Amino acid sequence: MNAFNHQKELQKIIQRYVLGTATPDEILFVEKYYQYLDKNPDILEQFNADEIARLADVNFTAIKSKINLNEKRKTVNLYKYISAAAILLVIAGTTFVFLYKTKSGLKRDSAIHKQLDILPGTNKAILTLADGSKIVLDEHTAANISDKDGLKISKTNEGQLVYTVLDQSHLKLGSAIAYNTIQTPKGGQYQVILPDGTKVWLNAASSLKYPEVFSGNIRSVELTGEAYFEVAKNKARPFHVKNHHQDVEVLGTHFNINSYLDDNTIKTTLLEGRVRISNGQSVKILKPGEQAIAEVSGDGIITVATGVDADDETAWKNGLFQFNNADLKSVLSQLERWYDVDIDYHTIPNKKYNGMVPRKSKLSDVLKMLEKTGNIRFEIAEGKKLKVLPGK
Repeated sequence: MNAFNHQKELQKIIQRYVLGTATPDEILFVEKYYQYLDKNPDILEQFNADEIARLADVNFTAIKSKINLNEKRKTVNLYKYISAAAILLVIAGTTFVFLYKTKSGLKRDSAIHKQLDILPGTNKAILTLADGSKIVLDEHTAANISDKDGLKISKTNEGQLVYTVLDQSHLKLGSAIAYNTIQTPKGGQYQVILPDGTKVWLNAASSLKYPEVFSGNIRSVELTGEAYFEVAKNKARPFHVKNHHQDVEVLGTHFNINSYLDDNTIKTTLLEGRVRISNGQSVKILKPGEQAIAEVSGDGIITVATGVDADDETAWKNGLFQFNNADLKSVLSQLERWYDVDIDYHTIPNKKYNGMVPRKSKLSDVLKMLEKTGNIRFEIAEGKKLKVLPGK
């Protein structure tokens, strides 16, 4: 697809957006892309005014009236942004987007073998009940999983596991707590609505252990991997998320925890409310827009970063990879979990990426965009082993 066709395809998407006929994916693309550029205006610096004037041909006023951006941010210069989009975007289908900024500019795509056409992850997980029985959760699993002792466990076709307490009279003080565990594999994700109404989104290669019914004065769950929480408010019963290195205490709030064991850091990002984080060495209280970072193998001290872009940390929940000056190793580790491939990290160069990629894209589409510098290429060996090689 040449630059002219890129521009025409982009204009078609925007036209459908303005007319109200865009698909949900196209709506997400337009709005997320403009918000992304609003926060990263330096991406446009490499283009001159003549290029912008020549490529721009869309109804900016109509778009601006439909996009609801945060009033605290500066007004989006839609004229510049859509022009830059015509230069920068390569659209596969109608939703694939990736931006890459490099001093040497964008280079020609290199060919990628068909064997790299690995499909993206899906809604799938394994549920382990209190009695040890395991249930595979996918589109073929029956909707009604369990209905006994006043507790109903069901699943939806949208990848959601729902716990509904119908009768708490069977619960007795001092009785043993029955735990369930939901685990997503590489290439899987799932959502859980816990018995108290708390919503949890699990990213790939993650697990959550929780009681079938919360009892006592504390609601406590255990997390490995990454999850986004919308905790049901209950001031009398604090909610705790524990993992291998820290404890997060909340009353009712929205936050994301990234605690993959192979990352060597735990990142807790707060979107709404307040949380208290402790690990035996340090205690921090977060406010919205802050992120706690704990080095697992270090001295245990928790540091707090302010002004964090929550969109970057929670994009996965909304069906996107979103990179903001992310190093290639970090980008590939996300692809490794989502596409269930093994990355050879020995030959990864020091490169930075900015952009957005729909998680429903095939692996080959994503890798083509990463190859755009012309300085790297990818190969898949037996066992879905992905190698990074110097560009030809």
